[in-house]
Amino acid sequence: MGLLLRAEPDGPKFMEAYPQLKSILRKARWLQFIQKFKGHNKEVTKTFARSFNGVEVEIGDIKFLVTEESIAAATKLPQEGERWFKNKNFDERAWRIILHNPGMDITIFKRGIPVSALEEKWTSLLFIIQKFITCEGWFGSMYMYHIRLLMNFLENQTINFPYFLLNSLEKMSITVQKNLDDIELHLYHHSLVKILIEK
Repeated sequence: MGLLLRAEPDGPKFMEAYPQLKSILRKARWLQFIQKFKGHNKEVTKTFARSFNGVEVEIGDIKFLVTEESIAAATKLPQEGERWFKNKNFDERAWRIILHNPGMDITIFKRGIPVSALEEKWTSLLFIIQKFITCEGWFGSMYMYHIRLLMNFLENQTINFPYFLLNSLEKMSITVQKNLDDIELHLYHHSLVKILIEK
């Protein structure tokens, strides 16, 4: 997993390849957020990750708070739904409708559930999540946290994404601060950092 693979793409250009998703993302109030993704600065992301303490960050002569509220204001993502982050349990029965075979035994998969197990319309949404929310560089499998994020597009399963992103930024920063000799491998959310700074 390399640094370049974890850098988010240009949002407007990326969405040109997925016109069928625009109405879904607009309804979920994600489209404006994704369209804000326009480049990043690796060195700025490094400084952010080194200094963020879960509340405040200092980059050069700029010091500012990073909170659920400030992320919502900068990204235009709604502060609505469950305040959920990875490793928190959820009702696994609710999501099975997104599978080709809702009754399939997922315990047979030891290294993630193959993306091919999804109904076709959900694979593109998963790709959006992996590119812009979890910022990953591998796309052939999904894990339970991907599934909970996909459930955001099901009725009555909304997630508070500013809360999720705040926790993800904090997790990245904690990891970076423990691995100062090998920072780049642990960097992600490059464009989100840029959005927060430019707010």
